[in-house]
Amino acid sequence: MSVDRPSTRISRRGEQTREQILTAAKHLFTDRGYHTTSLYDLFEYADITKGAFFHHWKSKEELALSVLDEVTRAFEEHVFVVARGEGKARERMERLLRGISDINSSQRWIYMRIFALWCTELRADEEKIGPAVHLLRARWTMLWKELIQKAQQETDLRTDISAENLSFLVSSAILGVQLMNVNPKPGSDSTKIALETLRRALLT
Repeated sequence: MSVDRPSTRISRRGEQTREQILTAAKHLFTDRGYHTTSLYDLFEYADITKGAFFHHWKSKEELALSVLDEVTRAFEEHVFVVARGEGKARERMERLLRGISDINSSQRWIYMRIFALWCTELRADEEKIGPAVHLLRARWTMLWKELIQKAQQETDLRTDISAENLSFLVSSAILGVQLMNVNPKPGSDSTKIALETLRRALLT
């Protein structure tokens, strides 16, 4: 029978504490945003000591950058991969809008709301977190611009509105739904209905 070495147990506890802090941070950032979440809120919510936090991160911003890494990975897995997929641009837009609606039905999917909140409250030049958030925002908007341009070229989408203006409208509308929902938790019917309305307005 194998026996854990003390160093292994310490390492495992450290990893569990790190995940505990990350989970608490994501909940607080989802509910309160970046600026109104304090480290003291986090210490209390995660039920950790100050020392436990600073063992893993040097500041709230450094923690937020770790959360943003998760947001970016989630977008890569559920958003950007669909946009780069096979099929005509209109079909990919359809899959993307339906996919975003579906993942918002998961109680564990909080990344779109965190992203929407941070795009709103963080300036593009605010420390390190601001530029990082707005870099992802630029990718998000460009994704829609490229899909819309391609769909217009394939004569599957109206061409009397510029792709740049329409992409700004669509990308902003999706994020706005996250902000305006009175129930900030993912999975609410109003979010799903709003995204379906956007899909029908754009593609039918």
